[in-house]
Amino acid sequence: MNHTTPATTEEQGRTRQAAAPVIRVALNAQLVSFGENYRNAGVSRYTYTLLDGLGRLGGPFIYTAFVNGAEMAAAVASPLAGGDGVRLVSSSWPTSHPAQRILWEQVALPRALRRVGADVFHSPVNVLPERLPCASVVTIHDLAVVRYPQYFRPTRRIYQQQFTQRSVRAATLIVAVSESTKRDLVEAMQAPADRVRVIHPSIDGDFQPTADPATLAAFRARHALPDRYLLFLGTLEPRKNLERLIEAYARLRALAPDAPQLVLAGAKGWYYEPLFALVRALGMERHVTFAGYVSREEQPLWYAAAEIFLYPSLYEGFGLPIAEALACGVPTITSNVSSMPEAAGPVAAQVDPQNTDELAYAMRDALLDTTLKARTERDGPAWARQFTAERMALAYQDVYREAVTVNSGSRGKRRQ
Repeated sequence: MNHTTPATTEEQGRTRQAAAPVIRVALNAQLVSFGENYRNAGVSRYTYTLLDGLGRLGGPFIYTAFVNGAEMAAAVASPLAGGDGVRLVSSSWPTSHPAQRILWEQVALPRALRRVGADVFHSPVNVLPERLPCASVVTIHDLAVVRYPQYFRPTRRIYQQQFTQRSVRAATLIVAVSESTKRDLVEAMQAPADRVRVIHPSIDGDFQPTADPATLAAFRARHALPDRYLLFLGTLEPRKNLERLIEAYARLRALAPDAPQLVLAGAKGWYYEPLFALVRALGMERHVTFAGYVSREEQPLWYAAAEIFLYPSLYEGFGLPIAEALACGVPTITSNVSSMPEAAGPVAAQVDPQNTDELAYAMRDALLDTTLKARTERDGPAWARQFTAERMALAYQDVYREAVTVNSGSRGKRRQ
């Protein structure tokens, strides 16, 4: 009788993997940033996490990522797993300014893809170059610029609307970060549903409950935070709905004068000036704190030390801070629109973000619920465990394989 040992099975798996055709994947990582501003958030973190996840997986893939200059290449390379899972190439042109980056993407990048022999090119942020020499994948994070154009500066609005629409039409496959974003693509940009794949973002492993009271007390003391506070964490920009949050908080204090302080943490984005004027107009200067930029390393502690996390956004591609807060076991109140229910699941409270009274009463009810913290510490991390970097990277590998196959089939049809 023949027996197959686990080692033999693993060897067979490696043999099959080695025999699979190598796929050369190139990614545009120009927007990866480690600066202390709003650019070191959202799509920057998404792209970096994807590179790290792909580098850890291995398999029949060769990855090349184009980054913004030699200094950024060194900064990205140092934390990546193993240091050699992804080859980093700095752009030959200066691309620190948006106009320079866009020109490089449209003119120089297609030539660079030919030089590296790319089988598939992936743009993790909405826009593809034209005249690509290979299969293409574009990730669409949201269509806020279409749904809420008034919240964007004119030059950015025009660029994003026009180039995103072109990229959606041209891409071999499209990745949406949520089912909500997929619906927007089909409805607002007439994207063929059969070319859109949904891959949720991932949560880093250090987002988890912090049980040690001394650690939390030291963190609060370091940042001059009170023992109890309500937290918003994200870029200060209009669609985060922070004006209504401030108004709802003022109503909460009328209902419960001993309500904890409201802390609005995050870098300044755009059109944020009215927030400061509103706090002054409502006489809330003593009760509302603008904490400014929060480093990535300390974000789990900002969540874990808060009594409630508040994220009443009007529109999100996915709403990753919601899932991060739940992973840290923090009671969370968010919106019942757009993609927020996908990030919140059955754990976070969901309200109409346009209804200031509903938000105020949700905050009051959460503060009165003596069992809410224990339930969230149990259910939040369990819910968030589905959003792993490994799962995201594996799903992208499937998309890369499919894109190459679809592109090969399209070329075959054109030749017939």
